[in-house]
Amino acid sequence: MNTRQIEYFLAVAEELSFTRAAEKMYVSQTAVTQQIQALEELMGVKLLNRTKKQVELTLAGQVFQQEGRQILQHIENAFAHARDASEGMTGGMKIGFANYAGNILSNSLQEFRGRYPNVKIQFQSYSPSVLLDQLRDGNLDLIFSPVFDPAVYKGCSIQKVDRISLMVVLPSSHPLSGRPYLTKKDLLQENLILACTPDSKIGEDRMIIESFLQEGYHPKIVDKIEDVETILLMINVNMGISILPSYITLPVGNDRRIVAIPYESDVRVEYAAISLEKNENPALKKMQQFLQGLQKKHL
Repeated sequence: MNTRQIEYFLAVAEELSFTRAAEKMYVSQTAVTQQIQALEELMGVKLLNRTKKQVELTLAGQVFQQEGRQILQHIENAFAHARDASEGMTGGMKIGFANYAGNILSNSLQEFRGRYPNVKIQFQSYSPSVLLDQLRDGNLDLIFSPVFDPAVYKGCSIQKVDRISLMVVLPSSHPLSGRPYLTKKDLLQENLILACTPDSKIGEDRMIIESFLQEGYHPKIVDKIEDVETILLMINVNMGISILPSYITLPVGNDRRIVAIPYESDVRVEYAAISLEKNENPALKKMQQFLQGLQKKHL
């Protein structure tokens, strides 16, 4: 069976005339007759009763008229779905984002979901270094993460999403807690807890430390910890202060024992969408195009 046989049959069933059906399909009457005969032989039933004066549907023909329409519609839908999948209109994507950074993405991802409601998205939240590991292991298609050192992301496509300011997080009882902003010079005698892995796997600490060194200052680094909750606990018990991206400091507003003060510095953290260059997921391509459009809109 082929779709042309079904189309010819449906044309005859609608017109109840081989002649008009042939004209409608822009083929010869002989072609219509041969295709319907082949269809009847294949099915082993008679679909049409034909005389010199009229054409009538048999009971089997009446049933197949409805089924045939559904078959063609199903095929058309299958083609459309396949095209949509190849163009990223459907399918799925696994997205990771840095801890506490969901607020940066919510509006944009809501808009993406509005445009592509058939794309299934799974979210996972990790620290920046774990996000990169998950991406390279193929467990995630796309990550949204701060980029401290672009050289770390070799083999990756990086799309800038936002530029994040930094905040100094310290105990509310600290002598500096009432300042409207803080500078590098203000922090020289402070014990700094840096939000990074001990080996600064993705360059988290280098950005902050080098900004001090460029001005001839040498900060007092007492610890390097990537887990933000641990850092906030250490600040709570007066073990030091930290310089964190502003999106991380949102939980601080719910804790009166800690304050977050703007850090007056030329240091800003690029927040980006990162994927492996070799990833050919069509849904990912749509997301990348969408983010590119957002970036142009904000220029």
